[in-house]
Amino acid sequence: MDPINKTALRAAVLIHEQMASGKRQDASLYLPEYTWTNIQRLRRQIDRARRHGWHRAASRLNEDLATALDNSRRELENAFRALKSRSTERPVSSASDIYRDVLALHDEFEEVEIELDKHEISVTTDRIVLEDLNFGPFQVRLDWHCLGSMHAYRVVALDPHPAAKSDDVTHPHVQDEQLCEGEGRAAIRAALAECRLHDFFMLVSRLLHTYGRGAAFVELNDWSGVNCSDCGATMSPDDSYCCQRCGSELCNDCRQSCAGCEESHCSGCLSQCPECEMDFCRGCLEACPGCGRKICGGCMEDGLCPSCREEQSQEEKEEHDASEGARNEPVAPRA
Repeated sequence: MDPINKTALRAAVLIHEQMASGKRQDASLYLPEYTWTNIQRLRRQIDRARRHGWHRAASRLNEDLATALDNSRRELENAFRALKSRSTERPVSSASDIYRDVLALHDEFEEVEIELDKHEISVTTDRIVLEDLNFGPFQVRLDWHCLGSMHAYRVVALDPHPAAKSDDVTHPHVQDEQLCEGEGRAAIRAALAECRLHDFFMLVSRLLHTYGRGAAFVELNDWSGVNCSDCGATMSPDDSYCCQRCGSELCNDCRQSCAGCEESHCSGCLSQCPECEMDFCRGCLEACPGCGRKICGGCMEDGLCPSCREEQSQEEKEEHDASEGARNEPVAPRA
């Protein structure tokens, strides 16, 4: 007979008491708040792209918006089903069942940790590899004081390889240590409600080893991509351009060339010459010593802007005319 694991037994008793005493939190209804925030962000980016005439960027963002809307629809359907099934009473595992579940976790995971003072059980997965991208191992940390809440557990990257566009996304389906459960939501919630800890950890591990295209916080194709600083679209580093002044990354639609040096710049680092109305970088604009306006070298005339040069010419003409008039004035005879 195997020796009794006292820590596991103590945890099992505490978990069972927590559930049986009615101290567990009422399950909060999950609403797709992140997805809705993402939808609003995409809509703003699309409006901006259209205002600037960035049609290709707007088209790509429209595809992202369609995906986000579909994700929101599915998450709302899951919330509706969860609300309809709330009144159903579920059986709760006994302390001995919970104890056996905890022991069984040692056969499935590389590391199992029980922290009684933090009322947490955690398991460490093996290295997660999805389509040749290495995300490293993850630790799934369950707080048994929060078994009825939507945030009863966290998914922590132990060797983070976050998405290029967001350090908070450490896995296509993990953001801010929260797992997007997708189609596995009902099964995970049922396992937690019934204290089937072995099933819960296995379900979460299985989801971490799975990639659902179209339902990810960041798609694998965009994982190593960069965001365009102007329109926000994600692009491959090989397809990006760098603003020669501020160093920001730009997509091909947002990249603009200085009419003087022809180098790539973002919209914020280009200014319009008030004379020819062409876009120039700051290095290709000169301050007129007369009025201080910055214009391009091609519009300068003898070191002045056209307005100041014209004003100077007018003054020179008036001085010349005055000088000529004084020279041609008849001299009065001497008395």
